[in-house]
Amino acid sequence: MKTILKSVMARLLPGMGSLRRVPKKIDPLDATLLRWNPVDRLSLRDLLSGGVCITGRSGSGKTSSSGRIIANAVIAHPRTGGLILAAKQDDLAMWQAMFDAAGRGEDLLVFAPDSSLRFNFLSYVLASGGHTRDVTRCLTVIGETLRSSETSGGENADFWQREQERMIYNAVDIVKMATGTVSAPCIQRFITTAPQCPAEIATESWQAGYCNQCIAKAFKANKTTVGAHDFQLATDYWLSEFPTMSEKTRSSIMTGVMGILHVFNVGVVRELVSTTTNISPDEMLAGKWIFVNMAPAEWGDMGALIAAGWKYLTQRRMLRRQAQPDGFINVIWADEYHQFVNSFDSYYLAQCRSHLGCMVVLSQSLSSYYSALKGESGRNLADALLPNFSTKIFHALGDLKSAEWASGLIGKKLETFFGVSMAPAEDLWEEINGRGKVTMSTSEHYEPVLQPASVFMNGLRTGGQVNGLICDAIVIKSGEPFANGDNWLKVEFSQKD
Repeated sequence: MKTILKSVMARLLPGMGSLRRVPKKIDPLDATLLRWNPVDRLSLRDLLSGGVCITGRSGSGKTSSSGRIIANAVIAHPRTGGLILAAKQDDLAMWQAMFDAAGRGEDLLVFAPDSSLRFNFLSYVLASGGHTRDVTRCLTVIGETLRSSETSGGENADFWQREQERMIYNAVDIVKMATGTVSAPCIQRFITTAPQCPAEIATESWQAGYCNQCIAKAFKANKTTVGAHDFQLATDYWLSEFPTMSEKTRSSIMTGVMGILHVFNVGVVRELVSTTTNISPDEMLAGKWIFVNMAPAEWGDMGALIAAGWKYLTQRRMLRRQAQPDGFINVIWADEYHQFVNSFDSYYLAQCRSHLGCMVVLSQSLSSYYSALKGESGRNLADALLPNFSTKIFHALGDLKSAEWASGLIGKKLETFFGVSMAPAEDLWEEINGRGKVTMSTSEHYEPVLQPASVFMNGLRTGGQVNGLICDAIVIKSGEPFANGDNWLKVEFSQKD
């Protein structure tokens, strides 16, 4: 009977006997970067779901354990490139050792005052097809990072920020039309020579100055219909609106704008990012890693500005990229991330997966984000940013707010509680003989799966010799659960090399 069936099938489906099972093609994104335990793992696909957010108080071991292990795994993968923002002075030696151990020492390029690498931020924006709005956005996003160190803020902060952006936009538009390019020194020079009152416009000294020269050249330049309209708006701003502003309003706007441009135009920053370009985020698309060795802890606002510019322009470059399945994965790595966070990060993380981009960030607490992104709008930005990281790792935390945040990500479970009570004796005889009525009660209500204080603040080892160089952490995953069916795991990370 079997022989007859085979004969019939062979007639119906000629060549069927030659069919072979085709091996299932493995998606490169399913490659394993590291294992949390023998069963669960972190894959490239997991990494590209926003990235990894590591949180832990100072001394919890986040950089020396989970951070170092993830960094080694990412570097070891041959199809990775990215940007590393230094947080401490000794970060460079640590990263160079990891790249050397992975056999990729030549892939790490160091951007610093003592290197020959230069990157003109604003020229790169224009060379990449950017317009006036893109140059303005670059400056204002960098300004957010600089303002994060300020302790003051007011109810009208959004108003002043919008007016500063409008001033920068109108200056960039005129300078670009007049010179064909844009640089921070030219923008600053144009604004500082703008007329302070209507009467000044008629003076010979102002007419011979840089601001009027730029306006005259921009007027004569060939312009499209849109360009002519924008030129008219910018001219009206500088020759009509700006000179008639109240002194207090004008000086308040200029203070914010000059605070950004001043940092661009002084010291080593001008040399590094306002002169020429021999390196850019394009290098990362070929598997290079760029280490920005200007930690804000050492360089202050200058380090913050350069880090912010590199991060923003890397993000913009990745979002313009038409990523291929076999392309290089871009990773932006930021320890002490609250020093570098800004409003564009949330926008980037929401879209970067399809461009093969992600971020790995380390910070101390939830409050550190709130303090960097100031005000109610900043708090909303932080709340919108953090869910984009599909993998979160919590080491020992130092404050209850962060612990409650971490506990809340895991959720609650229904617990049953038993209670025992004894009714008072009805008479003296029962009291003498120890007779009483015992009653029992039960109640049910939801409790956190992991308690904020007892687990996240006091229940995790923090490494060092006393703990055998072991750091505990709770790994929380969004979406697909771990093998145990939960969205969390307790994982041990070693600080040993």
